[in-house]
Amino acid sequence: MTDKVIETVKKHNMIFNGDKIGVGVSGGADSVSLLHFLVKNKTLLGIESITAVHVNHMIRGEEADRDMLFTKKICEDLGVAFKSVTVDVPKEAEKTGESLETCARRLRYSVFESFGFDKFATAHNLNDRMETFFFNLSRGSSVSGLLSIPYVRDNYIRPLLDTTRGEIEEYLTENGLTYITDSTNTCDDYTRNKIRHYLIPQLFEFNPSFQKAFLKCESSLELENAYIKEETEKLLNECRKDNIYYIENLKNAHEALRFRAISKILKEQGVNSISREHIKLLDHIILHGGRAYVSGNTARCERGVLSFGEAENIPDFCVLLDNFTDSVKTPCGEFKILNFSKKDLQNIHKHTFNNLIDCDKIIGRLKIRSRSQGDSVKLYKRKVTKTLKGLFNEKKIPVSLRRKIAILEDSEGIVWLEGFGVSERCSVSSDTDRAIEITRTGDLNEK
Repeated sequence: MTDKVIETVKKHNMIFNGDKIGVGVSGGADSVSLLHFLVKNKTLLGIESITAVHVNHMIRGEEADRDMLFTKKICEDLGVAFKSVTVDVPKEAEKTGESLETCARRLRYSVFESFGFDKFATAHNLNDRMETFFFNLSRGSSVSGLLSIPYVRDNYIRPLLDTTRGEIEEYLTENGLTYITDSTNTCDDYTRNKIRHYLIPQLFEFNPSFQKAFLKCESSLELENAYIKEETEKLLNECRKDNIYYIENLKNAHEALRFRAISKILKEQGVNSISREHIKLLDHIILHGGRAYVSGNTARCERGVLSFGEAENIPDFCVLLDNFTDSVKTPCGEFKILNFSKKDLQNIHKHTFNNLIDCDKIIGRLKIRSRSQGDSVKLYKRKVTKTLKGLFNEKKIPVSLRRKIAILEDSEGIVWLEGFGVSERCSVSSDTDRAIEITRTGDLNEK
């Protein structure tokens, strides 16, 4: 393994003389072997200092504490500086609506970045590359996404990326190293584990040389991706001037190239989490004109120019509804209210019930207001109460639109959430005598 890793480090210019390197160490086989390799070859690679960073995600209780103590002992034995940080992933995931896996990764990298090392080494290996490839494929990733894990990204380096898990285990045995196993790696509650335990072994059974086939595929994708990247940069250089983009060449470009250019434009505008919906939204206004709101920015396409600016600042508002009138105006738009009698409800398809509010279940005065921090609601036919932030993340609502989403509330809490429907508490039933439905007049993207 040693020669292969040294070759990978040199080929991709991962480490420079005098680098201070942080290493993510969980106590597992991969990270223990990486830490040992870097310590053993510190002088050869010109490393000035090595610091191990361990993150306790507070997911596995006593087992996580065991991992921290084990990692600390490994570092003491190797004479390596040790840093341990605890982050409450379950609590944060509940706030944001992220999966535990996604939230853990985000918080973990936030910890890594906080130390300011010249380079930060993670123990991703060749098996991880394969798993990530199929994980991204299952989510409909683009070509760039299928390239899974890069050798170098900013100051992150992955020296084991050409090394198999089998080679890592051999290295551990040869050097008399012990490691621990995360119990979550053995269960099938996570998509990645299912890919590891079932899909990839099946592929090797189908083709014993699957590893070589995979690397051949990745090599072809890298070549094609490099070409598309180069052509995208040429296209953008023709269009870009300061903070605006002349769209004539964009409009005439192939859709694949145009989509890649739009993704790059969004990154240049500071959008970090770019979805397919964001790209299609911008593509629409490039082809047809108009405006769109993307993650706090307003994109406008007028007279052949795409430009960006701050999204509209919607102030906090609260409008009392004294009676169920035909319409109500708010700072975020106008809404109309439809009234339904018991007879009307008998002729309405049940699929629309999630937007109907039982008037007799409303407690106190009804008001329409803007979102507040900590808002939560249990929606009709949903099993649990969720925060609005979690619901918005779930549906990938752009940050710029969240201030415009209206909330209907009575003295007991949220009655209805625009785009999501009525609360369980105020939903209609066979006993409902009268109900209302509230809908926006116009489009949420409109000014």
